[in-house]
Amino acid sequence: MTKKVILILMLLQTIVCSSVFAQSKLGHEWITSWGARVKFEGNNILMRYTYNGAYFAAGSSSICDTNGNMVLYSNGFNIFDSTGNYLEDGDTIVPTSYYNQYSGQSLLSQTSIFLPMDSNKYYFITPANSEGNLCFSCHNDVMLYSVIDMNANGGAGKVVKRMIPFATNGQFRKTQMMACRHGNGKDWWLLKQGGDSNTVYKYLFTQDSVYNMGYQEFIEPLWGAWDIYGQSTFNMDGNKYAPVVTQVVSGQARYFLQILIGVMVYFLILK
Repeated sequence: MTKKVILILMLLQTIVCSSVFAQSKLGHEWITSWGARVKFEGNNILMRYTYNGAYFAAGSSSICDTNGNMVLYSNGFNIFDSTGNYLEDGDTIVPTSYYNQYSGQSLLSQTSIFLPMDSNKYYFITPANSEGNLCFSCHNDVMLYSVIDMNANGGAGKVVKRMIPFATNGQFRKTQMMACRHGNGKDWWLLKQGGDSNTVYKYLFTQDSVYNMGYQEFIEPLWGAWDIYGQSTFNMDGNKYAPVVTQVVSGQARYFLQILIGVMVYFLILK
């Protein structure tokens, strides 16, 4: 296998953010498969099961408190509490036609994320297809958020706002969504890759509002129309962001890695 590296420099508006998940144990426990819970304790990995009939594939997500105890988790289309029960008003948290097309669970990576806020509240974000714009080959055209108040319902928690659109009529890839804590230590940046172009959409989630902070478009690499593969990540310091996607060209896999560092953008195309 040969490797070809293409280096391109472009301007990128600096996003000031910091990594908090690892330091505060917000990502201390994961959920996968038929309820397998994976917890990271020092150098040990602990496993236990909470079976509730739901399947947790690549689109699942979870959030812990600052002590590493599971608070909420999701299979991408439903929200569950720490015991595996549906959170009140947390079922079918995407449009019904989209929910049914994927049999009530998200199989694609990075298609849901929890963002913790003050006062025991959380945002839950999901890209989706709106009613009437449904097909397996279509890009997602809407970004939705729900708000969870864990003080509600006698402390058992409740979804107090459901499926609020914060981006509509868009062209978003089904995968490649990641967030990073804002430099103020309270708010969150959410980055989402767009369509088959190389566009990065930027959203700011504050304690009580969501702001569209625009987008930046890059000449290459073009991700292509096939949008079911790919992931994005920030580094531990929160000052580098890298999306990656896999394409199959003439029977060979090509991996596109884009690294955004402050004001510099690097593209690596691996063949």
